[in-house]
Formats: sequence, C-alpha cells, structure tokens
Amino acid sequence: MAPQHNENDLSIISTEIDQLLPVNERKIYPIKTSRHARLRPLIVTSVAALTAVILLSTVYSEFKHRDVFKKNDRTYTPSKQINVLNDMTTAKVNTAAKNKFHLVHKHNQKPSSSGKHKTTVCTSQLMITRHCEKEKKVKVDGGKVKAADTTDMFGNRHCSTKGKARSEYISTLFAEPVQYKDSLDETSIKPQFTPPLKLYALSEARYKHQTKDHKNFREVETLIPTATKFHLTVDQRYGVRDEGNLALDFFETLSKSAAESVDNTLTMNKTTNGTAPHTAEGARDICNNGMVVVNWKHSRIPNLSAALGCGKEEGCPQKYHSKDFDTAWLLTFQY
Repeated sequence: MAPQHNENDLSIISTEIDQLLPVNERKIYPIKTSRHARLRPLIVTSVAALTAVILLSTVYSEFKHRDVFKKNDRTYTPSKQINVLNDMTTAKVNTAAKNKFHLVHKHNQKPSSSGKHKTTVCTSQLMITRHCEKEKKVKVDGGKVKAADTTDMFGNRHCSTKGKARSEYISTLFAEPVQYKDSLDETSIKPQFTPPLKLYALSEARYKHQTKDHKNFREVETLIPTATKFHLTVDQRYGVRDEGNLALDFFETLSKSAAESVDNTLTMNKTTNGTAPHTAEGARDICNNGMVVVNWKHSRIPNLSAALGCGKEEGCPQKYHSKDFDTAWLLTFQY
C-alpha cells in the first residue's frame, strides 16, 4: 500500500528506474512542495491587482481632470461683469462717502448717455499683453521642420532669445513723469505709459497631456524686467480658465481704491473749508490713472477681456492671432 500523503504539501514522484518495475513493486517518494512555489500564485495575483489599481487611478485622474477643466471653463458676458464691478464699487463708495459723495464731486461730473450728469471719481487702465516669443520652427537637413529648443531639462518652457529682448523692451514703455520729460530728445524712444502699480501673469502650472505636468514660465518671464525696474512682484495666483477670479481680484482692488479716493477727498475737504483740492503732482493710485498689466496666453486673452467687461460690443476683438506678439489691449475703466 502506498504511504499516506497530504496533497497540500506533498508531491508524489517516481524515478525513471521505478517506472521500469512492475507497478506493485515501484517505490513512491513523497517530496514537500517548495514554499516559493506555493507563494507564486499569490504574488502573481497581487501584482495583477496592483497593476489594475494603478491603471484605474490613472484613468480616473484623467477624466476627473477633464471634468474640472470643463467645469471651470466659463463664458463671460461683459455687461454682467461690468454690473458686478459697479455693484462692488457703489457699495464701497457709498460706505466711504456716507451719502455725501455728490457734495464734494460736483466739479468732476460728466454727462451720461441719458443726458444726466454722472459723477466720475475713478479712471484706471489695464493692459493685456501676450507672453514673449517661444521656439521658432526652422528647416533642417532633409527638409524636416524642427523647433528650436527653449525647453529646459525638466520639460519647462521659457522665452526664446527674441522673446527675452521683447521682455526688456516692454519695460521701456513705462516711465515716471520726470523720466518721461528727461527722455524727450530726437534720438530717444518715448515711454508711452505711466509705471504699472500691479502685475499679473498666468500661472506657470500647465497640463501637457492631461496627466503629464510641465511648467511654462513665458508669461512671468515677460514681466520680470518691468517688475525689477519698478520694484513690483508678479501675481501668479491665476491659471488657465481662471480669468473670472483674476477679474474679481482686480475689481476688488479697483472698488477699494475708488472708496479710498472718496474718503481721502472728504477728509481733505473738511480741512480746506469746503473746497476739494486737486491731487498732488506725482501722487497716484489705481483710481488716479493707475496702470495694471496682465500677461496672458494668447488663446485665452478674449476670455480674459470678457471677464473684465470688454467684449465685441465694447470694442475688444474676439480672437488674438497666434502669430501676433506685438498687440496690446488697453482697457480703460472710468466712473
């Protein structure tokens, strides 16, 4: 009779010599199964399960990212955005003026479209520019088109040589009034604008293929020379499809500046026997012909302008052409 064995840990084998003997004379050799052999199915199953989890996580992240991107992409109605700004400003100005605003600003009234005089206490400008030039496609041997590389070892994007020169040039467009007067000679290029008080640049975080992150520093690099010249920091809190939040931040700054302007005028009015003094020469804020500069991605500039209250009816184009690096959009806010 063959010896008893446990099928869970024994394997029954016979040698080649035993197989030549009659069946009733063959020897049976019980051999324990290797521990690694018993673990192999468990390892294979675990690896397969882990692979499935990783794949599902990747797919989920991609679709989740697409959903968030789609959800955050809004279409802005310029007139409604202007109403938002007006409501924010009116509330802050009324609080600052304490219902006495009309008494100190009669000298600064302009007729509205309805023929009635409208009080104007705030004039501000916002300039939208495109980022610096990127890599340029050139033909190499064999007629193949290759892009000149402006990408660093981490896959991040930067300005090309021409783009860096443009960034430096942009900073020369702004100058203090005193510097402007000193530059009026036959050979100098006249600065066109007063120095900016705030700078915005598109966030460097981007998505290349939904799941592959890279950074694009072109927008902030375009403004670095200007920021350095006027000792400013560049606000990079807002990214692609986040134009609405940038607009709200600017509106908040603008309405707050208008309220402070009214409050300062009222305060000075009390010390000058009812006469509202003119603003001292050189004193500027956002509401006193202040300049704000935003550097953005060209395909999103129309969205940005709409969020700021400027659409087709207000004179802003509906497209910023891909080959255009020269055009700047200048929005004027006055009320």
